[in-house]
Amino acid sequence: MGWQAMTSPWLHVPLEDYEGHMAFQGVEQAQMLSGILAQALERVRPGSVAVLGCAGGNGFERIPAGVRVVGVDLNPRFCAAVSARFGHRFESLEVIAGDIQTSEVRFAPVDLLFLGLVLEYVDVEAAMANTVALLRPGGTLLTVLQLPSHAHGRLSPSPYASLQPVAGVMRLVPPDDLLRVARARGYRQVESRTVASVSAKPFQVQMFTLSPRPCQRRGGS
Repeated sequence: MGWQAMTSPWLHVPLEDYEGHMAFQGVEQAQMLSGILAQALERVRPGSVAVLGCAGGNGFERIPAGVRVVGVDLNPRFCAAVSARFGHRFESLEVIAGDIQTSEVRFAPVDLLFLGLVLEYVDVEAAMANTVALLRPGGTLLTVLQLPSHAHGRLSPSPYASLQPVAGVMRLVPPDDLLRVARARGYRQVESRTVASVSAKPFQVQMFTLSPRPCQRRGGS
């Protein structure tokens, strides 16, 4: 794990505080993200799903039990909670504590890769480069980005003070920048739409498919 990841404020946020904040009345982004994932599951009907930045497994209850599931998070305590909560639910569950900006996060490629409000905290170029090895050719990448808003702060107000340091490392990602990076990695955008939380805070949902890699020509006479 790189130095930047080792010093991330996310390593010091209690899971109960994060989940309390995300579900807090007037924030309710946990419910929003779960709903976006559920819509994608219905549309794509994947046999395998990976959630990068899975926290405590929000949205995992929407995934059918027969689907192969991978959860990745930087915080090992979050990963332990996912295993405890969902280890009995899925026939195949792999939980990885690691930094999605590095090649240390590796697993068999999946059909659907979900990054909901994660790219704001990482190097987008590095993270997107790593996703290519984690998604099967023709698979679907689903992202959710927070958009700028004059009416809302970057971090929605709630009683959970432990999340305040996180606001200092948050960097909003313009959807057009993500599209440019994705195209450079072989992705094709198939959907882009704006959604709002219950407080009218705006977010951008983008869906991409990964172009099949060209077949390598074998040597021979």
